[in-house]
Amino acid sequence: MKKSVLLGLAALALTATSVSAQEVTYEPDCSQGLLLNRNADNWFITAQGGSNILMATDDIHAELKNRFGWNAGLYVGKWVSPVFGFRFGATWEVAKGATTQYDWFRNYSQGAIDSNKEFYPEKWMGLGPEFDVMVNLTNWWCGYRPGRVYNAVVHGGANAYWRWRNVGTIGHSHWKHAKVTNLSANVGIQNNFNISKRVALFLDVQYEILDFTKLEHDLQLFAGITVNLGKTTWNCPVTAVCPTWKYTDAEGDALVARLNSADNQIKNLMAELDACMKRPTPKAQQQVVNCEGLATVYFPINQYGLSLREKTILKSVAEVMKNHPEQKYTLTGWADNYTGNDQINTNLRNKRVDGVKAYLVACGVNADQLNATIDANNLTDFGIKGAPLDRAVTIKVAD
Repeated sequence: MKKSVLLGLAALALTATSVSAQEVTYEPDCSQGLLLNRNADNWFITAQGGSNILMATDDIHAELKNRFGWNAGLYVGKWVSPVFGFRFGATWEVAKGATTQYDWFRNYSQGAIDSNKEFYPEKWMGLGPEFDVMVNLTNWWCGYRPGRVYNAVVHGGANAYWRWRNVGTIGHSHWKHAKVTNLSANVGIQNNFNISKRVALFLDVQYEILDFTKLEHDLQLFAGITVNLGKTTWNCPVTAVCPTWKYTDAEGDALVARLNSADNQIKNLMAELDACMKRPTPKAQQQVVNCEGLATVYFPINQYGLSLREKTILKSVAEVMKNHPEQKYTLTGWADNYTGNDQINTNLRNKRVDGVKAYLVACGVNADQLNATIDANNLTDFGIKGAPLDRAVTIKVAD
């Protein structure tokens, strides 16, 4: 017990100055991952309009200028995270091309487009609902950053068209519902330019399969505007930050004096520890199995590396273990629960206990003698002022 107390006092002397010289703060850190916002946040409304060009087999017989149609769309959507979202709404399309004489969507307001009267103008209008899934490639590949001007968004989905056909006579256009409904699929990339916190302009290039049976497809180009509703940013995880303090010359001199005093205290404690370890152990205490705890190694805040002092202690511990190869030992990693978060503290506990085990094995201890584990509780529960005593690895004889 006396050896463990001496080790604890040495660790306190080393860390007391650094703990008093810094205050832990908690700040958002988006690089640690992202939290999902409430369901009421990150909604948007999109309106777009543009042109299309039919590219089915018969359409190539029409002049290029006669194959351009019109498109428009209105959507409501939500970003579930900075990367994934969805939108749903309605699309309207007028498509033009070429078809055969008796095709359902032949444009009867115009005559044949070739001398053989084999191909005629095609014209139809469609209106229907659409649902798309959206992926923000910029946030996915480059990480989320508030205030970014450009975002590339890939989207894909499906929609249903109720179609109308042109049944007028030559020179007179007249629309009639065709009583035809077909499903279509689309994929596109949207180039967004944020002009304010809530408004973005975009250019969208989209490829659409209009009819799977006839392999009718087109290429579409849109320009549009997106208006963001409610909260537009994202909550980031909060992490512990230890600030670096700047000292005046007088404060620096005082700090150096305190460090020198701490070094002297450590030297005295180490000398006393060495003398204690060199004293012969009474026969009644020579069996390691009677020790409540073999040793405790302490660490500064947010650190897990072994200093020369800890290595000196562990070399002595290793000699004891090698002299009792039949005995097994439990190594437990600890971290205080007053600073940091669960993820940071769990990482510190694992790295501390793994580092101690690795060093003991390097000193010649059989790895089968050592059982490394961690404990999520505080080691002492003396409160935040005693937190340095909770940043440790304890070494005990296994039951």
